[in-house]
Amino acid sequence: MKQHLGFTLIEMLLAVAIFAIVGLASTGVLTSVIDSNEISIEHSEQMEGLQRAMLTFERDIRQATKRKVRINGEAPVEFYIAHGNGLLDSDSQVLAMRKVGWINPMNLLPRTEVQSFGYRVVEGRLERIYYDFADPVVGAEFKYRTLLEGVKGIKFEFHDGKASTGRQFKWLETWTTKELPAAIAVTIELEDVGEIRRLFLLPSEAS
Repeated sequence: MKQHLGFTLIEMLLAVAIFAIVGLASTGVLTSVIDSNEISIEHSEQMEGLQRAMLTFERDIRQATKRKVRINGEAPVEFYIAHGNGLLDSDSQVLAMRKVGWINPMNLLPRTEVQSFGYRVVEGRLERIYYDFADPVVGAEFKYRTLLEGVKGIKFEFHDGKASTGRQFKWLETWTTKELPAAIAVTIELEDVGEIRRLFLLPSEAS
């Protein structure tokens, strides 16, 4: 008579235990991979946003022009740059200037190619603000675009591009000269990354 051999209860329990251990290990590895991928995507998106913000800074600063700035439609300030704390309802420093090169195809829009713009931080958001007209009147509402989130603060420094004999070049925290600086340093403090500093040269023949 032919015997029919099978698995014992202990062998079945051992197989189930091994399968469970392998399954748990695979789940842990898969979860780790998914979490790492999500973190990588989040960091990648953050860096892309930071790069876009820096490109926006560079475009604006490289097109800066020697036009006195108006804040909230008030009389123009004495300088080509409005800078400091407590402006435009910002939680951090503000930089406001004017630029040329704002595209107006065939001059169809009722405005010039000069744009008043500024940067501010509100509730952790770095915003670029601008007006439809180069000389906004009192009460004129500005438009804004969020460039970055998770911003703790922003700081601006200015360089006059000049040095006396025996003196090193120096960055200034305030700009009170009736000219444009040679360069502007932008330092952004992010919640996750920390401080990031970039330097932008201004056009040497700005008019």
